[in-house]
Formats: sequence, C-alpha cells, structure tokens
Amino acid sequence: MSTNEQARSLRRGVTAAALGNIIEWFDYGVYSFAAVTIGTHFFATTDPSTAAISSFAVFALSFLVRPVGGVVIGVLGDRRGRRDMLMLTVGLMSAATVAIGLLPTYAQIGFLAPALLTLARLIQGFSAGGEYGGANTFMAEVSPAGRRGFFASILESGVLVGYLGGAGVVVGLMSALSEDAWQAWGWRIPFIVSLPLGVLALLLRRHLEDTPVFEKMKAAAELTRSPLLDTFRRAPLPLLVTLLIVAYANGAYYLILTFLPSYAQTELGLSANLSLTLSIVVMLALLLTIPLFGRLGDRIGRTKLITASVIAHFVLAIPAVLLLTSGNVVAVFAATLILGVAIAPMASQYAAALTVLFPRSIRYTGFTLSFNVATAIFGGSAPFLVGSLLSATGNHLIIAFFLMGTAILAGIGIKLLPETRHMSADHDESMGGSGISRSPEASAVTADR
Repeated sequence: MSTNEQARSLRRGVTAAALGNIIEWFDYGVYSFAAVTIGTHFFATTDPSTAAISSFAVFALSFLVRPVGGVVIGVLGDRRGRRDMLMLTVGLMSAATVAIGLLPTYAQIGFLAPALLTLARLIQGFSAGGEYGGANTFMAEVSPAGRRGFFASILESGVLVGYLGGAGVVVGLMSALSEDAWQAWGWRIPFIVSLPLGVLALLLRRHLEDTPVFEKMKAAAELTRSPLLDTFRRAPLPLLVTLLIVAYANGAYYLILTFLPSYAQTELGLSANLSLTLSIVVMLALLLTIPLFGRLGDRIGRTKLITASVIAHFVLAIPAVLLLTSGNVVAVFAATLILGVAIAPMASQYAAALTVLFPRSIRYTGFTLSFNVATAIFGGSAPFLVGSLLSATGNHLIIAFFLMGTAILAGIGIKLLPETRHMSADHDESMGGSGISRSPEASAVTADR
C-alpha cells in the first residue's frame, strides 16, 4: 500500500471511529442534560432533586452492564474482528436512544415506564461497553506509534463533541420552546434525531477494512479461542493498571461533566439553561486543550501528562469545591472550569497508554473488561453516589473527597505503568514485553518518567 493510500485509510478509520464515539456520547449527553425532565416523566415524583437522583440511578444502573457488554463484544472482537463489533455497538446504541424518545411516560402507563426506560438504558450500556474500548483498540492498531496519542485524543474529542451536541440540542430546544411544549413533547426530539447519525456511522464503518494487526493474526491463524480466560491468565497486571487509572479518569469525567451541572441547578440555584451553559463552557475548554495535550504526549511521554492531571486534582479539589459552593455564579463557573481543564492531560493520553499494554490477541477483551469495570464502579455511578452522600451528610466536600480518592488510585496505577509512547501495538506480550513491543524507530526507548 502506498503512502497516500495508507494516509487515506488512516483518515477513514479515524473518521469512522470518532463518529461512533460522537454518537454514543451524544446519546449519553442528551440523557444527562435532560435528567431532571426525564425523572419527572418516568418516576412518581415532582420534586426536582428526587427526580434527578432517580434519573441518575437509571444512568448508573446502565453502567453495571457495561462490563458484560465489554466482555461479550470484546471476546467477539478478538475472535471475529474489530470492525464488525464497532458496527454492532453503534447500531445498538442508536436503536436504544431512539426508543427512549418514543417511550410512553409514567402518567401514561405507570410502573412500566421506568421499566422500559431502564431496559433501553441497559441496551445502551451493553453497546457502550464495547464501543469505547473497541474504537481505541482499532485506533491503536491503525495509528503510527509516534502519533497514537494525537489520534487517541481525537477519539476523546469525539466524546466531547457528542456531549456538546447533546447539550446544544437540549439548550436550544429549551430556549426555543415554551416550558409546556418542552415538557409535553420537546424533550423527545434530541433522542430521535440520533437516528440519521447512527445510520451514517454504520455506513462509514461498513466500508472500513479491519486493522492490519488483526488481519495479520487472522492470516497466521493466531486468533485465540478463549480470549477471556487468556486475559486473566496472561494479562493480570495490565488489567489492574487500567482499572486503577480509568477509575480516576472516568470518575472525574462523569463527576465534572454530568453531576456538577445538575448539582449547580438543584443545589446552588442556577437556572436550567445556565447550568447547561456551564457544561458547554467546560467542554469547549476541553475540546480545545485535549488535542494539544495529545500532540504533547507524543513528544514528551504519556506518563508525565497522566501524572500532571492526578496531582492537579488532588491539590485543587478542596479549594475548587469551596469556590464552587460560595454561591457566586462567576465562582461556580471558575471552579468547574478549573476541575474540568485539569483532567485534559489525562483524557488525552490514558487510552493511548493503556490499550497497548495488552497482547494483540486479547487486546479488545482485556481493555474493554478493565475499562468498563472501572467505569461501572467509579464512572457512571459517580453522580448517583456523590449525590446520595451529599443528600445524606450535607457535606459538600464529598465532591472533593471523591476526586482525591480516585486520584490516589490512579497514583498507584501510575507507579506500575511503563511509558508506552514508542510501543508498537503489534506485539503479543503483556505490558509490551521487551524488544518486539517497540516501534522500529525507537526500539531501545525505555520508560520515560
């Protein structure tokens, strides 16, 4: 394949993988930003705080099936190919999202409404379990080692674009429609409009070739018969390192981008539009900084940037929360922005750093399993857990303690993490092994700490 053909193939792969991420997080974002409205329509309560907590409980529940989806889809991805599973995940996610927009409410069918909402969210969680890990596995195996951080940061930017799209649609509709119209039917529109995006992503992914790494294993008959068993047997250390670092990365991510806007509305008195604007401002800042850190990580190393985020959140968590709860709108925006931007170095690097720790034959299974277990425990549950603890204790520093606790877990993971900046994805040894795990241009590079 010529250089131009390789470049075109890489662009197609990046576009298709990123679009799937955009759709997944658009769907998640719409649910997050409309949480209070969804809660009042699908649960037997009119209190905004109770409605939000009930809605976030369903949000958290869907994360519990993410490890199941990660294992099932990851195993199939290691046995049948990366591309086919990425088609499956975006198809399931889009179908479940459209279904939420069409569901009858509690006032119409009673307890069946929250049951059907939960079912749709479980399907979303199952598909999401294979989407992010699969997209990053695909990206790791098609990207040059020296540019993997930048391309992984594009995937992470896709998450933000999706969230921003969800926020933009919700804010736009809430602003354009009367309160009665929004409550009656307007809230359904953001879920339904994801359908054409899902169809487009399916078409793009259908025309992708699988990764060179997978095709090489397939041609050599090196595909494993038992990816899950082999993962526990061959890659216990990558599983542990990934779990510890993702616990912090996604715990902070969901707390800042999902919980804090709702908290600002229900506890700090910000209007619904202003709290959603808060999310948009933070996400725009991240969207600008993550690709910059992605390029920087390819130059100076991934471990340094991951460490910078961990230290920043540990040091700044308590001062930021005190600023947040001061009651001043400017202070609320400043505190949330500080906490948000502090995660940018981590967000730009952790997927690029962690995927290649796993042997190629079990990479999809291993990364999706550990990623989703950490996300289920510390990520999706973060809004519900922190919200419940706040309600029970009245101590607003719970927010800071959660960030600091997950940062400590990441610190342990960092101690075990080798520098993967020059590590090739085309290896079959845990943690990259030795010489065969290095890219040709940097075969003698050691950990860059």
